Amino acid sequence: MIIKHHILLLALGICNLGGIVAFSQGAASNGGLRSFAYVLASHGVTDLSEESLISALTHSDPEVRSAAAMKLAEDHHDDAAPAVESALSREQNLNAQIALAEGLWGLHDGKGIAHLHAMCTNSSLKFTTLISVIDALGITHSPSGVCAETFFAAMGRSKEPGEIAAGTTRLSVIFRDATPEQARRILTTLQLLLADTKQEADIRLEASQALANIGTPECAEAIRAAISEEQNPDIRVFFEATLKGLQKSPH
Repeated sequence: MIIKHHILLLALGICNLGGIVAFSQGAASNGGLRSFAYVLASHGVTDLSEESLISALTHSDPEVRSAAAMKLAEDHHDDAAPAVESALSREQNLNAQIALAEGLWGLHDGKGIAHLHAMCTNSSLKFTTLISVIDALGITHSPSGVCAETFFAAMGRSKEPGEIAAGTTRLSVIFRDATPEQARRILTTLQLLLADTKQEADIRLEASQALANIGTPECAEAIRAAISEEQNPDIRVFFEATLKGLQKSPH
């Protein structure tokens, strides 16, 4: 059953809040995350010296450019930050921009986060790209409240249930540093999605998880009310587990 499968995935943490950035998603193979060195080697880049990695920032494949920036950060080559910054200024591939910006953050260069903030206020970006930017900001423990208005608008335009479900999860990340008005809007949106029994099951499941991630008494009450109204036993079990987890780890 699809709902049971989704519940299992969530329980295993595969769909947990924050996810992984677009580059890392592209680097996944058979459900496992490949190392940056593996990605580079698969494209013929086996020399992992700083000089070689800087050279790889100009590779024709955006995955290689991304992996090179991330590997430079992983190996703490902080003096390579100007080269990564230069590569970012030239980069046209949006997924690679996210990875290069995250690499800059790893190299202790604040321009990486500034670039992510600029991306997430760009109303022309696809919703899926905005989701990846939110994920990168979450991974780097950087504020994402600046993304709120653009994110709300993109989520409102989306007609794809899968995209909306993914966006629902990220609302709890934005909530952390949203303005009071934006925070209230996020809570209201999540509560409405959770309570709407005509809504797609995935969206309601993600709404309950997002409320649990926020973790206020108001969130717990919304999940408790959803449990009392829920007719689908599989969904009710998930809501109960979400509420139990919230109660064990109050925010």
